[in-house]
Amino acid sequence: MMTIRKANQLETHYILHLTGNVLQESSMGHIANSPHVAYQMFMPYIQNGAYYLIEEDKHRLKGWLLLGVDRNVMTGHDMGHLLQLYVFPRYRKAGIGRELLKEAIKQLQLHGAKTIQLNVYAGNPAKAMYEQFGFTDVSTIMELKVDEKY
Repeated sequence: MMTIRKANQLETHYILHLTGNVLQESSMGHIANSPHVAYQMFMPYIQNGAYYLIEEDKHRLKGWLLLGVDRNVMTGHDMGHLLQLYVFPRYRKAGIGRELLKEAIKQLQLHGAKTIQLNVYAGNPAKAMYEQFGFTDVSTIMELKVDEKY
């Protein structure tokens, strides 16, 4: 039976280590795999109250979602953040990402979030799922690769 629950401290460190091995895939090649970088990216959120939801079946980890809440200084309301969603390739297309997303939205609402935001890299197939849940584009990050001609 599949279960979604909050990760404990040991599982959180294990997931952070695993994250270091999937950064390149989840960032569509923008970030090199590195456990050190994963800790630098996500540990500040965890220290500020963010936590992982995990989906497991018979103690086998299938995927995770890192979520947190903070105060939006522009609106004065609490805002939820979906900071990372990952499902192992062999478990994809089985609804695990959807179930994690549903549970995260529910928990963020319970924590008082009025809106929920996430960042998704261009070309990431998960964007279609987010749009099906009602997420819309609110901002675009643009990048210029600077070489010798500048």
